[in-house]
Amino acid sequence: MAYLRKLASGNYQVQVCLKGLKPTTRSFSTKTKAKAFAREIESNSELARKMGTPVSQVITFSHLVELYITQYKGKDPNVTSRLNFWVGRFGDKPVTIIDEFMVDDGLIHLAKNCTGSTVNRYKSQLSAAFIFFIQHPDYKRLGFSNPVRKESVSRFPENPAKNRFLSDDEQQALLSSCREAAWGKLYLLVLLGLTTGARKGELMGLKWSDVDFEKRTALVAVSKNGKPKFLPLTQPVILELIKFRENTDFLIFCSTVSRTTPYDVRKLWLNALKISGIGHIRFHDLRHTAASNLVRHGRTLFEVSTLLGHSSTSITGRYAHLAIDDTLNMVDSVMGGLQ
Repeated sequence: MAYLRKLASGNYQVQVCLKGLKPTTRSFSTKTKAKAFAREIESNSELARKMGTPVSQVITFSHLVELYITQYKGKDPNVTSRLNFWVGRFGDKPVTIIDEFMVDDGLIHLAKNCTGSTVNRYKSQLSAAFIFFIQHPDYKRLGFSNPVRKESVSRFPENPAKNRFLSDDEQQALLSSCREAAWGKLYLLVLLGLTTGARKGELMGLKWSDVDFEKRTALVAVSKNGKPKFLPLTQPVILELIKFRENTDFLIFCSTVSRTTPYDVRKLWLNALKISGIGHIRFHDLRHTAASNLVRHGRTLFEVSTLLGHSSTSITGRYAHLAIDDTLNMVDSVMGGLQ
């Protein structure tokens, strides 16, 4: 059976599905050529066998996901849940019969209840699984083409970046409320967030053995980009750390139940926000605030990028507008005499 579709480019795509063979798909500039190809494949069984790989040689999408997750070495905790969504749609279908239209249907379904950024994460995850299949030594000769990358697959706009910067007064209000928290280390955690720009996960994973009190640094063994980085510690942070100092290899911010499990700070964090009166913010906004403080005080984007551990200064570019006064002063001092 042959299926004919008109693409957004104006070309015609034909897909021929024959029993026992994976679908054969080709695109043509005219409908006449597409129909002629379909008739030729359907009437020539020998040609069909040459072009259509037996389905029995192809794994199911569910099996592909199992293989992919087994070899996945990244740190994204949402990989499995995203792929499980696609397993729910493709399940036991052979990988090679999944086309761009099936992918697009799934993305459009997601877009009904998800933001563009979220849909793009699901889209990228599916593409990564297909790339793994295409490059797998057992399946790379099948000639499968990644359907996610086809021109007919929908694209979704990313959400605007959420950049919330705390003012000086808001920072002080938050720190004051954290000092009064039931858990004595909340103030230390927030102070670290504001002064190092580290991510919450990086701070919660710190061990006492990672801290060098003499050099005033803390080692994050593996950051988000997979590389180690050192966090500079201010003297107030050092003094606060000394209050809880241990000569162990346990987590600094451990739970009361296990010394190797991070403390759950969600309720304390929300309570501190309520007391401070600064409104709802994310812990990640402390990272934005640290960058904002540095830029507003004349530090370069390269310096800020180094502190935050960004892989490139282009990521730090979201803070460029904060340095407008310094940029103006620079231009005036160098070229202000030109008339």
